[in-house]
Amino acid sequence: MNILKAIWSFFGLYQTKIIRRLHVLILILVLSQIIVSNWMVGTKSVVLPFFDKAYLFTWIHIISGFLLLFLTFFLVIYCFKERGLKYFYPYLWGDFKQLKNDIRTLLMRKLPNSSPRGLAATVQGLGLGALSIVILSGVAWFILWVQQSPLALEARSIHKSLTILIEIYIYGHGGLGIIHFVIWYKGKQK
Repeated sequence: MNILKAIWSFFGLYQTKIIRRLHVLILILVLSQIIVSNWMVGTKSVVLPFFDKAYLFTWIHIISGFLLLFLTFFLVIYCFKERGLKYFYPYLWGDFKQLKNDIRTLLMRKLPNSSPRGLAATVQGLGLGALSIVILSGVAWFILWVQQSPLALEARSIHKSLTILIEIYIYGHGGLGIIHFVIWYKGKQK
C-alpha cells in the first residue's frame, strides 16, 4: 500500500472526508505561515506596496492568514456541531473519567485508543483553541496596524508569542499521530 494512501486511510478511521481535507489544508497553511514569517518585512506605512518584491512574504503571510481564519472557523464549527463541546473539553464539565483511563494506559507504557472525552480528543480541543487564538491575534495585529495604532507592536508581540503554542502542538499532536499511524500500519502489514 502506498504510504500516502495509508495515511489517508488512517485519517479516515477518525475523520470524515471533509475534516481530513481541512486538516491537511490547514496543516500545510500553518507550516507555510511559520516558514514564511521568517522572511516577512514590516513597514510603518499602512499600505504595503503590492508589487514590491521586498514585501512578497509579508503579503503571502497576510493572505494565507485570512484564508486560515475562514478555514479554521469552518473547522471549529463543523467539529463542535459534529461532536459537541464535551467531546473536546470534558474537564469543563468536571468529567475526567476517560482522561484518567487514558493516563493510566500511558503509565502502563501503552498508547490509549482515541475516544470521546479522552486524551486524544482533549488534545484536539486544545489544538482548535490554540489555532483559533493565534489566528485571532494575527487578525487583531493586522487591524491595529492598518489603523496605525500604537498597540500594533504589542499585538505583533502577542501574536508571535502565541505562535509557540501552535509549534508545540504540531510537535506533540503530530508526533503522537505518527506513533499511532506506525502502530496501525504495522498491524495492517501482518
